[in-house]
Amino acid sequence: MIGAGLSMTAGPLYLSANAQPTEETEDSHNYLEYLARQEPPQLTPQGSFGPSYEDILGPYYAQNAPFRGKVTAPLEPGEILLVRGRIWSYETKRPIAHALLDIWQADAEGKYDKTDAKDRLKISQFRNRIRLLTDETGYYEYETVKPGKYRVGASYRPSHIHYLVRAPGHRQLITQLYFKGDPHNDTDATAKKSNLRVELETVSGAGGKYLRATFDLVLVAGESKEPAGAGAGAERPGTPHLKEIVVGTKV
Repeated sequence: MIGAGLSMTAGPLYLSANAQPTEETEDSHNYLEYLARQEPPQLTPQGSFGPSYEDILGPYYAQNAPFRGKVTAPLEPGEILLVRGRIWSYETKRPIAHALLDIWQADAEGKYDKTDAKDRLKISQFRNRIRLLTDETGYYEYETVKPGKYRVGASYRPSHIHYLVRAPGHRQLITQLYFKGDPHNDTDATAKKSNLRVELETVSGAGGKYLRATFDLVLVAGESKEPAGAGAGAERPGTPHLKEIVVGTKV
């Protein structure tokens, strides 16, 4: 069977007569234009080029989330959401390659995988959390579902996604992505101060419709440290043979 398979693939390859050119990838940041100008780009959603708003860590952060490009499990209930963006350096005005992002959120019902800040998650218990690295152009992208609101005391926290970003030579950034038009943005103690509210667009794909948002962040120079305090605990996976990944700090 192997031999037959090889013989079938031998010889020249030809495109079909009705083959069409591959569609050009959308340059959502005008990145090529930026490289030509050598000027800071217009950032989404904060508009001007400046250090990004620093927000609270919250009680539900956990270290050592798995590396993957999809936050939620397959067929997770909720509106499918694609988030993309770039991580920038305020000093160099250039994108940061291989910046490390921790991303975590509630599900569509507003529930986290931790119910208490003191919970220590095993690696198998991580839900709706990922780590990922930006590519050589500072770009990142992930799929998730739009998180739900949840009650805190007498009020609600608006829909949001948590970010913790670290890169060599830069101070870590703790912030949150919010959504324009959320009725709880202006009543939430932290959301009302933030300018990081994304516009959602609906995109039609071959398999149906999904939401899409662009979220750029800017880091300032400094030392990146391991987060501490409420929510920082999590069990390390039992894989001592794996090398530690170092991106500004051990993770």
